[in-house]
Amino acid sequence: METLTMLSLSEEEKALLLDVVVQQRYASELVSSELTDIETGQKNSEESRVRMLNNLLVRLHKAGY
Repeated sequence: METLTMLSLSEEEKALLLDVVVQQRYASELVSSELTDIETGQKNSEESRVRMLNNLLVRLHKAGY
């Protein structure tokens, strides 16, 4: 989320961006890509974040996203 902080998006803009990502069905692709980057060592991440991302990916798939 560092990028969103640097962009200084308002809460309304963040919500709009999230809505577009989910509605365009990019959410699971983005989460999957993030997990792949972590697993291949391209990004570092805490174990708790990896668990949260995995759980989110499962929920998105179950919801059809």
